[in-house]
Amino acid sequence: MSRTITNGAAPELLSQPAAERQRLVDQRERATPWWRWGPYLSERQWGTVREDYSPGGTAWDSFPHEHARSRAYRWGEDGLLGISDNHGRLCFSVAVWNENDPILKERLFGLTGPEGNHAEDVKEYYFYLDSTPTHSYMRALYKYPQRAFPYAQLVAENARRGKDQPEYELVDTGIFADDRYFDVQIEYAKANPTDLVVRITATNRGPEAAPLHVLPTLWFRNTWAWGTPDERPVLRQIAPGVIEAQHGQLGTYTLACDGAPEVLFTENESNAERLWGVANRTPFVKDGINDAVVNGRADGVNPLHAGTKAAAQYVLQLQPSETRSVVLRLSAELPVEPFDDAQQILAMREAEADAFYE
Repeated sequence: MSRTITNGAAPELLSQPAAERQRLVDQRERATPWWRWGPYLSERQWGTVREDYSPGGTAWDSFPHEHARSRAYRWGEDGLLGISDNHGRLCFSVAVWNENDPILKERLFGLTGPEGNHAEDVKEYYFYLDSTPTHSYMRALYKYPQRAFPYAQLVAENARRGKDQPEYELVDTGIFADDRYFDVQIEYAKANPTDLVVRITATNRGPEAAPLHVLPTLWFRNTWAWGTPDERPVLRQIAPGVIEAQHGQLGTYTLACDGAPEVLFTENESNAERLWGVANRTPFVKDGINDAVVNGRADGVNPLHAGTKAAAQYVLQLQPSETRSVVLRLSAELPVEPFDDAQQILAMREAEADAFYE
């Protein structure tokens, strides 16, 4: 059902049934850049031909999932339910941690071609629920277990099974027993082509209280390590819970995080010491935030609050059936009060999406 938001909204913020069609006209005829931001970020960049530097074309072996948290990509990026600008320069996604997993959940896990009994296969549950053609409104859902994610079990059991047997799926491990999982939903609503409201909503589906770390993450794709002439971009904290992102081509964006959470900074640089046993070029590397959150290594993040990868850390304790949300705003021209109209923009764009598809 379409609906119009009328709760005291200024006229320019009222939902219009034909709003999405008008945006498509503006995009086509006036080059209004509604396409500038969208769901262009892959959920899995590791183990693909895009990142195959092997001499024999063995992409799965050359860049496995075990490398993904520590190794900078060259030709793209990945993240969970994320977005990027249309050239993949600045990326945003959500990472989560249940205090049981050995690593942050930053991207999808799956089996490579040689590991799966029916070839490669993602072993996760995620759903794209809504999106307009201009991506003025987007919504997606990820189901995150509260127990430790069974990485090794999925690999071992699928390796044991032959091609004549069914695949061993995540649900087959019993990890969702008693509904011990979180629904993690993310919504994006554009106030204009370069001003996005983000709402991340977590619900505890289990029978007991459970902790959940929610880490909205902003980072630059690493172009500087490959000899390109672009000047190195930078993220820096300019106020509590506020990150400024400066890029020579994209310009300046600001990410404001409601509630002024702690923000962790590192560099989107490969951890050469972990991967190849050689010295790192910088003390702050791609998996520094993972090590700080999961392993308590404060030296993994930059105390000067600057870098090329940053994550705000919200630590939630969710009771059974409890739902909590965090709101952020990523904008080229951040409003003075970035959250005053955030809920209104989200509701308006969702209503316009409903009207468009109706």
